[in-house]
Amino acid sequence: MAGLLLVLVGLLLLVLGMLGAGGRVEGGGVVVIGPFPIAFGTSERMAKVMAAVGLALALLFLFLLLRDWKGF
Repeated sequence: MAGLLLVLVGLLLLVLGMLGAGGRVEGGGVVVIGPFPIAFGTSERMAKVMAAVGLALALLFLFLLLRDWKGF
């Protein structure tokens, strides 16, 4: 139920963004395989933003891994 609600909210935000930005919408994503993020985007700016998000996810992953391993 929550997943469906998130998809519908995402579609609504996409439509609202298209109306407000004159039909120009940018997007991007990060695929994390183990600790290695792979970023992509529809523009160079979005690719850089997604790379930063991927780096933050990788650092979070390493922090959580070390926390459990060392017993912080």
